[in-house]
Amino acid sequence: MDSLFTSDDKIKVVKSPFSAYENEGAKYDGQNRNVRLEEVISRVQRNQIKAYDYLILEAVSELEFATSRMVTQYLLLRNVEDITQEKVHRRLKFLKDCKVVGRYLFFNEETETNLRIYCLEKHGKTLLLGRNYPCKWKPTDSIRVGDMKSILARNQVLMAFRVKVKNLASYEINPSVKLVKSANIFNPHLLITLDVQGKKEEIFFESVRSYQGYRESAIERLKKYEEYYNYFTPTADKMEPPKFIIIGEDDIHLFEIFKSTLKANINFKDMGIIYTHDLRVLDNEINKSFIRFDMKSENGKAKAKLTELNYAAIQL
Repeated sequence: MDSLFTSDDKIKVVKSPFSAYENEGAKYDGQNRNVRLEEVISRVQRNQIKAYDYLILEAVSELEFATSRMVTQYLLLRNVEDITQEKVHRRLKFLKDCKVVGRYLFFNEETETNLRIYCLEKHGKTLLLGRNYPCKWKPTDSIRVGDMKSILARNQVLMAFRVKVKNLASYEINPSVKLVKSANIFNPHLLITLDVQGKKEEIFFESVRSYQGYRESAIERLKKYEEYYNYFTPTADKMEPPKFIIIGEDDIHLFEIFKSTLKANINFKDMGIIYTHDLRVLDNEINKSFIRFDMKSENGKAKAKLTELNYAAIQL
């Protein structure tokens, strides 16, 4: 991964850029003028939109929202030659000017940050469909500003697994899960499947950001997971339910989520909740980036203890 400006282990920040910040906002920074499809087709015919641009579009489409660094990782994993983050950044800017991708900038109290987030545009979907790439993008997908950082945190975990974990068998973003009791369809943020000595071990990931009202929305989603786990029935294809991991912003944020689960009496049948956060997953030893909270009794009082875990099924 030497084509990245900074590898995971060299990133030294106190707080993740994918955390929620006070008085934060995001503004659209894409092409404002109306670009006709004929203009885009003309650029394709003149070879101004190149083969690796389609791979960039695939990355942005699959990841929903992505930084140039994530797109670079995606292309390197596809073994695209001569790709650097600087080149990806230039091509994303070009595709933005063609209104094939859109871009958002984050700002805090009128000061812009360096965080630039890319998403698909209508013409980008048209180009992908023209290459027979399945694309279900719809216009409302690219205006989910409130979900943006949660998606970015999920993507960071996904890319970390794809880069570092040798026994990653497959992954699925927003998989569909049918809940037995309510008969509703529920979409976890991410499903990772590991190959552990020829057997599949699955993990659900749920990304939580500390925006106003996050505790209530997190508990609402956790109740759906609770229904899934408490009514899970083994089948020939799935003898055990997936493990469950929450992605938070830092240890303090994770503890707040843990306290909310206690208050709401969230209880997964025979399944404990594992936690991690944005900066922990940047560690090269990602198998050691997970924690759990255990309730202990000290002097007659219940206290929570943070225990760091070694996820032995993850092979680096």
